[in-house]
Amino acid sequence: MTGLAGSFESWPGPVIEVLRDGTVVQANKSGRDLVPSMLAGENSSLRGMISLSFEAGGSVSDRLEVVTDGKNSWYECVVLPIAGERALVLARDETYNLNVRQALFESRQRYRDLVVISSDFAWETDANGVFVFVSPHGAMGYSAEDLVGHHPIEFVIDTEVDLSELPFSTRTPVTSTQIWMRDGDGQEACLVASAVPVVDHDGTWRGARGLCRDVTEERLRDSALAQAKVREQVVAYIVNQIREQAKPEAMLEAAVAMLGRAESASAAVYSRTKSGEYELNATHDDWPVGLVIESVLPTSGDLTEPFRSSANGHRIMASITHYRGVPNGVVVLARPENMKPWSGDDEAMLGAVAGQLAIALRQISDQRELERLSSTDGLTGLMNRRAFQASLDTAIARARRNDTSGALIYVDLDNFKSINDNFGHETGDKILGEVADILKSRSRTYDLVARIGGDEFVVWLDGVDFTIAKRRAGELAIALAELSRYSGEGMPQLGASVGIVEFDAAHDADTRQLVARADRAMYDVKAHNKQNGEIAIGAVPIESTAGAMDDLVRLSKLDDSGDEVAS
Repeated sequence: MTGLAGSFESWPGPVIEVLRDGTVVQANKSGRDLVPSMLAGENSSLRGMISLSFEAGGSVSDRLEVVTDGKNSWYECVVLPIAGERALVLARDETYNLNVRQALFESRQRYRDLVVISSDFAWETDANGVFVFVSPHGAMGYSAEDLVGHHPIEFVIDTEVDLSELPFSTRTPVTSTQIWMRDGDGQEACLVASAVPVVDHDGTWRGARGLCRDVTEERLRDSALAQAKVREQVVAYIVNQIREQAKPEAMLEAAVAMLGRAESASAAVYSRTKSGEYELNATHDDWPVGLVIESVLPTSGDLTEPFRSSANGHRIMASITHYRGVPNGVVVLARPENMKPWSGDDEAMLGAVAGQLAIALRQISDQRELERLSSTDGLTGLMNRRAFQASLDTAIARARRNDTSGALIYVDLDNFKSINDNFGHETGDKILGEVADILKSRSRTYDLVARIGGDEFVVWLDGVDFTIAKRRAGELAIALAELSRYSGEGMPQLGASVGIVEFDAAHDADTRQLVARADRAMYDVKAHNKQNGEIAIGAVPIESTAGAMDDLVRLSKLDDSGDEVAS
């Protein structure tokens, strides 16, 4: 190649010498390859540049797109007018650089778009640990402006955490580090952070940058599932105790203990009596002394949901238990006021167990009622023979153990059959109820009073000597004498025979012997009453080996208090 273009044969890009009309004079190899594409057609961009260069009398530059074999390339072209009607075209292939710049631009745009639309947020801190960049949309309910310029520790819940442990100040790459922070509404927010340190050219640490993902909902969902599993386990345990535990008190103790441990709280369950009062059945841990449950119960409103209160320096949460829509108790949790407050999970736990404890309380109530019915005389409400025998066994054993005294009174109505025959069993039942009232009204709460047969009654006087026992028997005899008003004209007079025996640990081998002695004393009196038309009591002291009549006391010789009057 000769001429000016020949001197540029070694030029790394295309060189083309052209005339004013675009005719190619000569070109280097790269230039010759481009001529068909760049100068094709009368209206090619390069021809326009050549014309503009001659008109301007100077160089003209522009970026041209060239299509070769279906591929697009871009060239930076300069047209330099030279001697005469000629010009020199210098071109440089910018395709790679443009592609790189475009890729970088697209990458940055892609990153920007992802940051903007992502639920994650990007951040960067400086050497002081302060936010210098936060994603435009902000984070945790804060705007980017709210966070930039602030230290992350201002938002971390655990302010005593070591700053070096936070990803915002990391010196080494970290991934999936969990942090609990306070969001814009003051609520707890759980973030998972990944970060890398930022260093300058000489390796000096200048801060950190990374991404945080808000996983609060996931953690709350996981926590809710875990709490639900715990509730299922607690309820299953309580149900199992209700099914397997034979003793009602032990069943409640086990159930309340499980509830208290699950809630890290003191716990208690109360049953509701027929009078509407609440009776403490079982407790766990240090139950607040002196807590009056009625004081924390709401006086109005919906009692079907757990409710909160405070008493005795404790946070209280309770739930009324209902069986078939009727309140039958209350289950209560208590924590000292300096401990964490109650949460929705705590309410859910209490609500879950309240239904099961309602069933347990009903079972206990039914069982106690069955026990009461099985041990109670249905007509008079007194103990029946079986219950009296068991209770007397206990009382006698206690008397033996403590070396204390006692006496047994045996009462049998006289001529009671004639009442039933002449006035009917309704009147007879009324009389038996009146006898029961007489015996109960003249007995202490811890004395044992029972109906052991049709018209036979017994009273165990615990811890009394023989003198007091005779006085008490006299009082009963006087009161029972009033039953004669039920006797009709010409009928045998309704009365009662009362026998007394003093408990003798040496002679009464068992309760059956004691009852038998009292029975004999009563029948001695009954025989005397029928023979003499009197009502009397027969008292057999320990020293006596004869019948009751050895110490017969007639009513005519009793004053109003039942004390003996000297003959």
